[in-house]
Amino acid sequence: MNEETLKQERQKLDQVLSLVKESKKDLEEGLNSLGKETVGKLEDLRGSSESNALDFFMFLEQINEKYESFNLKDRYARLEEMESSVKEPYFARIDLEGAKSPEEKKVYIGKFGFTHDRNPIITDWRTKIASIYYRYRFPQKNVVYTTPEGEKTRDLVLKRTFEIENGHLNKYYNNDIQLDESEIIADKIETRTGGVLEDIVETIQAGQLDIIEEDPRTPCVVQGCVGSGKSTVAIHKLSHIFFNFPKYITPQRSILVAKSQILVSYLSTLFPKLGIFDINYKTIGDLIYNLMFREEMRVLPDFELPLDETKLKIEYLEELRASVGDLVEKTKKSLQKAFEKEEFESFGGYKYDEEQTPYENISSIIEDLTEELTTSKERLKENPKSQRAWLYKLNADTLGKIITQLTKLRTELKTKDFDLAVKTVGLSTKGNLDYASALAFVYLHTQIIGFNKDKTHKYQYCVVDEGQDLSPLEYAVLDAFVLHKRFCILGDLNQGYTGTGISSWEELEKVFKTSDIKHFSLDTNYRSTDPIIKLANQILNPFTDKYLPKSINRKGEEPVYKTFSNANEMIENVSLDLQEDAKSFNKSIGIITYNQEDFSSMKKILANLDLDPDRKVILDADKKIEYKPRAVYLTKFENCKGLEFGKVYVVGKNPLENNTYDEAKKSFISCLLYTSPSPRDRTRISYAVFCLKKK
Repeated sequence: MNEETLKQERQKLDQVLSLVKESKKDLEEGLNSLGKETVGKLEDLRGSSESNALDFFMFLEQINEKYESFNLKDRYARLEEMESSVKEPYFARIDLEGAKSPEEKKVYIGKFGFTHDRNPIITDWRTKIASIYYRYRFPQKNVVYTTPEGEKTRDLVLKRTFEIENGHLNKYYNNDIQLDESEIIADKIETRTGGVLEDIVETIQAGQLDIIEEDPRTPCVVQGCVGSGKSTVAIHKLSHIFFNFPKYITPQRSILVAKSQILVSYLSTLFPKLGIFDINYKTIGDLIYNLMFREEMRVLPDFELPLDETKLKIEYLEELRASVGDLVEKTKKSLQKAFEKEEFESFGGYKYDEEQTPYENISSIIEDLTEELTTSKERLKENPKSQRAWLYKLNADTLGKIITQLTKLRTELKTKDFDLAVKTVGLSTKGNLDYASALAFVYLHTQIIGFNKDKTHKYQYCVVDEGQDLSPLEYAVLDAFVLHKRFCILGDLNQGYTGTGISSWEELEKVFKTSDIKHFSLDTNYRSTDPIIKLANQILNPFTDKYLPKSINRKGEEPVYKTFSNANEMIENVSLDLQEDAKSFNKSIGIITYNQEDFSSMKKILANLDLDPDRKVILDADKKIEYKPRAVYLTKFENCKGLEFGKVYVVGKNPLENNTYDEAKKSFISCLLYTSPSPRDRTRISYAVFCLKKK
């Protein structure tokens, strides 16, 4: 690192920060003055004896229009971006030769773009030109990036990475062929404390960028090993989509889906850091429950009922599809027969729309005929004595008969025919249904009836995290909620142990009825230290050699195993260790249990721990949690997937003692929850396994 260059870059940083702070101040003053002006006018109106209620409400309407034209929401979002930029306006710089414009020659890249007097000062990481920084490891000739006008080729003469903290430039790296970028990644993430997802804008790798930049109109599946950044890549992909396709895909009409509320809450912590505040987060259970309530169905899900797992599999989905197919054919024949009558024949000619449900097809025809009926009645009313009056009346009478017949057909479809389809596949038409049966009922409803109460129900884009855990039926139901199969599905088949998830990623082709799915693979673990990854692979090696995580050789302590002669001795030791942790509490800690007895014991230990109550968290699959970077989390094993912690206690199980592949997967998951300590934190146990000593 050259001192003169460091001095120059610090001067550049000071200039940029000055402009950002100036713009931030102007924006704040504008927002404040708007508020003061509004409040002042309201007080004058309410206090004036000459004003009346009409004046007051007219001004409220003016306020609403003014706020809309002022674009208040976007301005507050921009203010949030500037708050971030004041601390770290950019993280990288690339210099290009052959550029046609000054702003292309020297590009500073940040989490958010910034323009001053129409001159680009900071380039947003989501722009096409910024992809050069991620795709090319070192300076070289003929680098390529895409633009709306086509591909551009330039020479990359400088690639520089900065370490800026609270507005101060600590150091920079010139990325050249001698530098292993994994060192930069390790340095960037070494201070992570776990417990809260963090953005990876500064450390996106080429393979991750391929996923982020993939055309959102094509469904994509990511097989990613644990710690490869699947979840953060998915969220950054959404951020990239919202930036580059704002007219077609918006946060308000996009959704992130996960299996449990715990994971949904965990993932939601990252979106605000990327300037996304109004995306939807839901579980499949949320979706089906809300739909059943909104559509006023005669059944409701009861997630406490025993689960009929056979209904989640692809074979049962095919049964449901066959039932729907039979009803589609019946509806086509009924419609054809309805217009076979000579007096109705001239109003026929409708083509069945395969993209719509049987109910929607009938409703569309009724709507068209009703519009034509209204027109005939209006013409008759306008010209009751004209020569064509008899024709208008005849048309109106005939249309009325057709509409009555089609309405009856639609009613029978929604009640009699639908109920028969439900019963054919072994479902009840009323009462409470277990989760799998509720899914099946909703699937039939979406395929036969549709979304009757909400015509704008479909999401424009959907990200599924821990996708290996969703069953074929869950995916089929989710497909009904998403436009044009715009999915990004991320998961790891080595973490699918429930037996109800998909058996392979190829199974999704059957579920979605398309082979047009783009597949990606992420096989490098950036989270854990080398000893932890070696342990994880040792766990799975007896059962599989597929999708095992690769290490970037992060240094760390060996895992610590402790065995005890009885449960009381184990509990006492865990309690002492946690009390010691609480004295210098600088990271998140996860306590993982495999049975109710150990969970209850750890719950008592957690209650007695000398920490603020809000830093002692029990994870509940049915409740949303606000995640903190420094807290102790107690969870049953089935609720821990997808999370990460700075230190992990696994209570009651030796990870290397597994009789089956599914059992090994459980040990594999718990092992790799560990984020790894900072090199500055060498005194702490990096990973602790507490297991009962066998007699």
